[in-house]
Amino acid sequence: MCTTIGFPYKDGIIFGRTLEMGITLDNQILYVPKNYNGFIQTNEKEYATKYAVIGTGFMNIPSFGDGMNEMGLMGSSNLFPGYSSFATEEVAGKINVPPTHAFDYLLSRCKDVQEVKTAADQMVLMEQENSEQDASPSMHFFFKDAHGNAVVLEPKDGQLLQYDNPYGVLTNAPAFPWHVTNLKNYIHLQPENIEKADFNGVPVSKLGEGSGMVGLPGDFTPPARFVRAAYFVSQTPKDLERHAAILQGFRILSQADIPTGAIVDPQNGHNDETLYTSIMDTQKKAYFIKHHNNINIQSFYLDDYKDVKELTFIDIQKEMNL
Repeated sequence: MCTTIGFPYKDGIIFGRTLEMGITLDNQILYVPKNYNGFIQTNEKEYATKYAVIGTGFMNIPSFGDGMNEMGLMGSSNLFPGYSSFATEEVAGKINVPPTHAFDYLLSRCKDVQEVKTAADQMVLMEQENSEQDASPSMHFFFKDAHGNAVVLEPKDGQLLQYDNPYGVLTNAPAFPWHVTNLKNYIHLQPENIEKADFNGVPVSKLGEGSGMVGLPGDFTPPARFVRAAYFVSQTPKDLERHAAILQGFRILSQADIPTGAIVDPQNGHNDETLYTSIMDTQKKAYFIKHHNNINIQSFYLDDYKDVKELTFIDIQKEMNL
C-alpha cells in the first residue's frame, strides 16, 4: 500500500509518499547521474538518462520506487493490484518497455509533466514472465513537476492512460477516476467547526474541536486514505515557508502510518506496516526520508552528488539511538 501527496508552497512544490508492505524491504537512497548508460532497458535498446535522479531503491536493484530529478520532476510508483494489464505483442514505432523500467524511463528522461505525457503516449508496457523478479508488477504512477502540474498514469492493455491530478493525491486500487468520483461522498467536510444543530427544537452543541470533519474516513483502505489525504492537501495553506511545508508533508503522510499489528493478512500472516515516508522539495532539490526503525528525518541533496559519475547506492541510518 502507498499514499502519495503533492502540494505547492511559497517558493516551491512538496511531493512525497509512504510505502506499506507486509514484508521488510532493504531500502537505500539511489542516485543515478545524468547521461548514464545502461540504466534503462527496453525490448529494443538501452537508453541513457537525461537527468540526474535521487530517490529510494531496494535491495541494491538499480530501479526507483520514487524520486526526483534535477529539473524538479518528481514521481512515485504505487501498487495497483488487480487493475494493471499489459501488452503481449510489441508495437512497431513505439517504445516497448517492461513495466519494471517504465517508471525509471519517465523519471530520468523527462523534465516536466508535459514531457511525461508525450513520452507515455509513445510507450507500450509489455507483459513479463521471465522470472520472479521480472514478473509484471501491477503499479500506477504519479508525477508532479516544479511548475505544479501533475498526472497519473495507469497501465491498461499496455497503454498508459493519463489523468490530470489537481487533487495532489494517489493511493492504490481502484482506478484513479473512481477515487475522484468517490470524493463526492465527502463534500461536506470542512475545517470550520459546526458549533451546534437543532434536533426537534432542542439545540445540540459540539463535543469538541473538529466537528466539521465528522465522517472523514480513518481506516487504511485505499479509498479512505485517498479521501483523508485529499482533504488535508486541499486545506494546506499555499503560502507556507519551505521548512513549514516540508513538515506539513510529513504530518499529512503520518495520517497513513500503519502501526505494527493493526493490519494482518490472514492468508500469509504478514503484518502490513509503514516501511518509510519520503518528502521531496523542488526549491533545493532535496529528498527527505523517515525509516520504519528511525523516525528522525534524514536529508539528501542532489547537489551533493553532482560530481558522482556512477550509479550509487547510499545507506540510510535504519536504527535510532534511544
